[in-house]
Amino acid sequence: MSKKVLILTAVILFFAACEVQAAVIYSNWVGGSEEDTSWERSNNWEPAIVPDNNPTNTFAVTIDAGGGYVRVGLTQWHTIDQLDCYGEVELQNYTSGWIKLTLVDANGLTNHGYLVIERLGINGDVTNTAGAMLELEDMDIEGNLYNQASATIYVENENDVEGDLQNQGTLIIPHASDLLVDRNIRNAGLIQLFDGECGADEILDNNSTGVIRGFGILYVEQLLRNKGGIYAYGGSLAIACNGPLTNTGLLGNYPLSSLHIKPTVDVNNNGTIQVNAGGVAFDCNLSNEPNATISLLGGTLAATSITQAADANFIGFGGITGDILIDPNGIITLIGSTNVVGNMEIGTDATLEISDGTTLIIGHTTCNNGTIRMIGGRIICRGGLTNNNCNIIWEPGTYANAADFNLDGTVNFKDFADFANTWLWQASWY
Repeated sequence: MSKKVLILTAVILFFAACEVQAAVIYSNWVGGSEEDTSWERSNNWEPAIVPDNNPTNTFAVTIDAGGGYVRVGLTQWHTIDQLDCYGEVELQNYTSGWIKLTLVDANGLTNHGYLVIERLGINGDVTNTAGAMLELEDMDIEGNLYNQASATIYVENENDVEGDLQNQGTLIIPHASDLLVDRNIRNAGLIQLFDGECGADEILDNNSTGVIRGFGILYVEQLLRNKGGIYAYGGSLAIACNGPLTNTGLLGNYPLSSLHIKPTVDVNNNGTIQVNAGGVAFDCNLSNEPNATISLLGGTLAATSITQAADANFIGFGGITGDILIDPNGIITLIGSTNVVGNMEIGTDATLEISDGTTLIIGHTTCNNGTIRMIGGRIICRGGLTNNNCNIIWEPGTYANAADFNLDGTVNFKDFADFANTWLWQASWY
């Protein structure tokens, strides 16, 4: 055979293959009778061909429930180009085994209405468009999951995404349910946990507009990067991070809830930690970096140790569990009754300021050329005080004065008389 004949044959075969690949059938669901809602019934489709790609035809499928409800069940594995769902649609596995629907087009599966997918594997990307509602139950998505702004995803039981999750809308994970993402979670919307579990095997990036809220478990394998807000709400929210946690946003708890953070490395706070009644606990050392803020609002902040850097903000009242180190030129301001369960070290030119309340330090207090300033308050160093040239200042406060023994709001000889009556006349030498 000549070279020209071979070339001509190859060209003919190429164009013949293109003609075969070009045959796309646009399939529309027209079934829905209670007797048979099977994907495999040709009469349920227009044209009356069961959508399943082959060497001759490929299928772009639309299931439109209109103003009603459509249920479609699969009993076999199928491959199509793409699937668009409108209205109230339910895709189900009609067998006791595992069924997978493969979508080869980049558009994958797109939900424009209210879609429920139950016990199915989806091989391809899934997109929940703006304003749409998607319910996933016992799902496996071999692709990416996109939840657009104002869209909602509700998950039940065990669900796995083998690609990335990008959430700009609302993701709800209820009791005893989970959504595990094999790669990354990028959240710019709301992830709401109601005693559920959400996890990423690589990175969880909570954007500046992202909020993660609720109670349950949040798990990250590599890095949790918080630029938005993560709150315990309604109970205890446990965060397990097998790697670093960076915070330039807000970590906190709603009153009477608790946030428990367990990373494998120490945490440097560059954002805000807000501690309401209940508490926030770190199973590691915590460093409050310059321009960062710890706001203690009546709850308990716990960590192995807490380091307060110069130019960092730490103000409030409540409870502190862990050893405290105030770096040189750093300051901690306690504005009400506070209990410290741990040791405290006040560095050179550092300040512990106490106003309008009593600070009880259970551990040992060491002041190295620093300042303890009491403004209408007092300090009790129950574990002892090592005074290495410490500047101790007493002065009246706006709301309280340490010399106002009878608590009548003024300091005069009546206070001295009460002091003498209570202490001097009862002295052992009197």
